[in-house]
Amino acid sequence: MIFCKALDKSFESKEEMFKELSERKEEIFALKKATIKETDGIGLGLIKTGATKAESGRNLAIGDTVRNVINTTNYLDSHDDVHLSAIWDKTVNEQQGKVYHVADHELKSGKVVSYPNEVTMTLKQMSWRDLGVNAEGVTVALIYDSLMTDKTNPDVFKAYRDNAPVQHSIRMQYVKISIAINDPESKEAFALYNNTLPLILNRSKAEEQGYFFVVSEAKIVNEGSTVLFGSNDITPFLGFKNTPNEPDESTQKEPFDFIAACKGFKLNN
Repeated sequence: MIFCKALDKSFESKEEMFKELSERKEEIFALKKATIKETDGIGLGLIKTGATKAESGRNLAIGDTVRNVINTTNYLDSHDDVHLSAIWDKTVNEQQGKVYHVADHELKSGKVVSYPNEVTMTLKQMSWRDLGVNAEGVTVALIYDSLMTDKTNPDVFKAYRDNAPVQHSIRMQYVKISIAINDPESKEAFALYNNTLPLILNRSKAEEQGYFFVVSEAKIVNEGSTVLFGSNDITPFLGFKNTPNEPDESTQKEPFDFIAACKGFKLNN
């Protein structure tokens, strides 16, 4: 028997599953678009990442800014979704300065890591190797730069301070979604399958499953989170920046000597 999570149903063969997926795709799209997605708490564990924490020479402190990957594209996640490269372009522009960084998708005061005015979102093309994955190819990373303050959730602060093995997750709503199926009988879905498959990091999982959902646009809904297990596990902590008002030894100037500067200076009568 083959279990299909999208249909919550088991099938005798992939052919039967593919046929029903194709017939009920609009129903599935409607249900997905009506749902606010966050992590399902299932760690895929398909890719082992290396340490990515920037070497700073000192511990994380209040006033520092942590950098985290909240989502990556071209990866088959535990929702059976593959996010395309432009998925976040519109929503990042619209939601800049409006989203929280919280713990475990809980929008509660004690769970806040950084408030909206303390979070900067950026999109950056990165290689998988930049993210500690021993694989060729590129992704577009949705990155949060989050300011650590005296209001930051202490458990998350300590996790970043100690470089604990945390992941990240975005609360999102689908806008544009299609289905890709390895079935020549479903011409449009089959073409999408063949065009998207070469981009996917965990391609073998996609081939084994035989179908996936291609998300070309989504909305960020209120927050991105620090979690233990994200629906996408290629979402690491990248390190932190020094406190803005902390002296930088490489550029620090000698202190101004007022007495020496005044030598030979004469007041006009």
